[in-house]
Amino acid sequence: MRVVQKGREQKGWSKEFTCTGKGNGDGGCGAVLLVSEGDLFRTSRCYYDGSSDHYTTFQCSECGVLTDIEGRGVPSTNRSYQQWKEENEK
Repeated sequence: MRVVQKGREQKGWSKEFTCTGKGNGDGGCGAVLLVSEGDLFRTSRCYYDGSSDHYTTFQCSECGVLTDIEGRGVPSTNRSYQQWKEENEK
């Protein structure tokens, strides 16, 4: 393989996702977003039996709705929504 023209340097992970509101009451605006690793945070749902589920989530920059994502190649994160919010308010 030969490089014809070099691209930009890759900094972490990024992938396109649609704002759907999945896992958060739906209601997303349908915007197609390029979501990067730094846009992700962890959310969870706790049940009465003491069990819980954890999700990788992003917040839409257009409408503010949260969308849970899953699938192959989606990096997990231990950063909470509160930590993500504090980092992005700076």
